[in-house]
Amino acid sequence: MNFSEKLETGIRKKNSCLILGLDPNPEKIPKHIPKTPEGIFIFCKQIIDACEDKICGIKPQMAYFEVFGAKGILILEQLLSYSRVKELITIIDGKRNDIGSTAEAYAKAYLGDGPLSADALTVNAYLGDDGILPFVKLCEENGRGIFVLVHTSNPSAPEIQDNTEVSIRIAEKVEEWNITNQSPKNFFSSVGAVVGATYPDALKFFREEMPHAWILAPGVGAQGGNIEDVLAIRKDGLGVLIPVTRSVLYASDGKDFAERAKEEMGKLWEIQKI
Repeated sequence: MNFSEKLETGIRKKNSCLILGLDPNPEKIPKHIPKTPEGIFIFCKQIIDACEDKICGIKPQMAYFEVFGAKGILILEQLLSYSRVKELITIIDGKRNDIGSTAEAYAKAYLGDGPLSADALTVNAYLGDDGILPFVKLCEENGRGIFVLVHTSNPSAPEIQDNTEVSIRIAEKVEEWNITNQSPKNFFSSVGAVVGATYPDALKFFREEMPHAWILAPGVGAQGGNIEDVLAIRKDGLGVLIPVTRSVLYASDGKDFAERAKEEMGKLWEIQKI
């Protein structure tokens, strides 16, 4: 199945465009949970269980698992497998990029059939076609997806991404790269874009620049992004994914952390449901 169509199926099934971000910071998880890879697995698993009926997928951030070395990678593999059983879409936030055979290796690792493979991956387009086409190829062949960084949610993003042609040129390339992956059913493509929810004018602008791209819009919640700004650029309930992380993961530092996470995700679900 085309990744775009898989997204639509997941969103329609849960009536949700919410993605649970998994950024398990050992310094912030509840005190009663061990600050170990095994503890991180327990924490993430319980959050997934609590929120699964209100989300269409998960987005693990690679860095939080890499800090534990091989054991961290192993628990990420386990969480990906667990989420697939629950029929949740999996998006690895790794922002990978390179050229030639190295880009092909990254694509195979995250979009192939190995233990770290997911439905989609965030990627950096700074190296142009050489760094993106290997990923696009696996989108075509394996029904996977990518989200290209276009305009990010962080405070210093405007230093590079505003008042220049950089982001606009990347957006143009996204529309070029996604031509071979557009779904005849919903007209969106498996090649999407990251546009931060913290910049509402950018959201509107790049929605027009990339009419066929699913937009992954981080920044709602703890970073101050407004969920209504993201919902305003949906088309027939589609075209956007809203990752929610810190405001849900760390809703409580007590033993009620999963229940509180469920409550916080439920509030957002009520706002975004069609």
